[in-house]
Amino acid sequence: MKIIKILLLITSYSIAQNYGNWIELDSMHVERIGHALVELPNGNILVSGNGVDSTQSNAEIYDFTIGKWRMTTPMNVPRVSHALILVNTGKVLAIGGYKEQSCELFDPVSETWSMTDSIPTFRWFNPSVTELANGNILVTGGGYIDTTTWDDYILSNAEIYNIATESWGIATPMNIKRKNHSATLLLDGRVLITGGFNKDLELDDCEIYNPDDNTWTQVAPLSEARNMHSAILLKNGNVFVSGGNLKSCEVYDVNENQWFSVDDMLAYRTGHKIYYISKIDKLFILGGEANWEIYDPINLTPVYKGSFPTNIFLRDNNLQMSNENIFVAGGEEYEIPDDGLPYTWPSKRSWTFDVITSINEDNDNQTKGFKLMQNYPNPFNGQTQIYYSIPSKGEISIKVYNSLGQEIEELFNGYRTKGSYIINWKPDNITSGVYLVVFQTPSQIITNKTIYLK
Repeated sequence: MKIIKILLLITSYSIAQNYGNWIELDSMHVERIGHALVELPNGNILVSGNGVDSTQSNAEIYDFTIGKWRMTTPMNVPRVSHALILVNTGKVLAIGGYKEQSCELFDPVSETWSMTDSIPTFRWFNPSVTELANGNILVTGGGYIDTTTWDDYILSNAEIYNIATESWGIATPMNIKRKNHSATLLLDGRVLITGGFNKDLELDDCEIYNPDDNTWTQVAPLSEARNMHSAILLKNGNVFVSGGNLKSCEVYDVNENQWFSVDDMLAYRTGHKIYYISKIDKLFILGGEANWEIYDPINLTPVYKGSFPTNIFLRDNNLQMSNENIFVAGGEEYEIPDDGLPYTWPSKRSWTFDVITSINEDNDNQTKGFKLMQNYPNPFNGQTQIYYSIPSKGEISIKVYNSLGQEIEELFNGYRTKGSYIINWKPDNITSGVYLVVFQTPSQIITNKTIYLK
């Protein structure tokens, strides 16, 4: 059971020794603010929508094979402040946006958009969007402004997009109206909602959604009220929460239903993101201001703070790719001149934080530790190769699990001598989706996320 819980969280590929460095990439064709971005099944990055001058429908793709951005088919509907999420069918779902309830699907193969069911609730301010364990999409809360009365409405509404029927259904609303909250998928498939904002009040209230019976249960409140904070699931199944106009951090003990305070971050942060980098077994906290930091999720203490290459607001313009690198595209750059009056402008620049290139390794070093390299090709639809190495002889196992933690196939289980190895995996009788390749040694578990397209 312990192994299954770990598998549901970790998507590691190897153990790294350094943090990496920022690399500036080709600039987008369009300056963008309020856009959305997502990683496609082939590892490229799709960006859509814009709020510069007007709401726009154009979209472009960063193609890693050529190291360039290229324009692709625009959305059917102009969008800004919308969400993009890759669903288990391999398509990308675009959800709503400013003054918009419509939704559409992007097919990465044909690079075309098609309309799908509209989300039932009208919202555009900061709802949460969560992929559930079964692949369906949960949207909660958020808000909007009535442009006739200019009243500010904050919502408790919740909806679920069924990826099989491509339709929205109404879920039980939350107990509390909120926007700017965080939503975290727990190991057991429930969703923890924390904090947020309601009218003039920052919230400490928390609740958990159970998709099995469509119910919400209020749980222990945060130690501090938080608005535009960030949260991430830890390897032990607890939830780490940080910031929200604060430096402070706290952890939710799921089993005990209580929060406990841990060491502060190295900077005050709001609207930031938290990513887990398995190569260094650390949290990567990005944004809130033009910097990033490394936080130790085991000892629950900050480790290092680094600066971003330029002054830019790092909020919804970044994501973590399947290879664990961080990708940033567009947003608002800013400058603070000597007179102290800041000014901003939309950006079309893009960067990646490469957690691999800063690692100095030679051939002898390749087998100093257990390593599970990213399978190739990934995604794949026939056969893929899995590369791994071990530093000394011993018993190991390599298995494949689905996203529910169920074992699908055992690829190897036995004795190996020191060296590097390749497994050719040709799956049979499995459906398209995300799978975990699990490399278990006597001392550790290392996993890779791979995408199978049937």
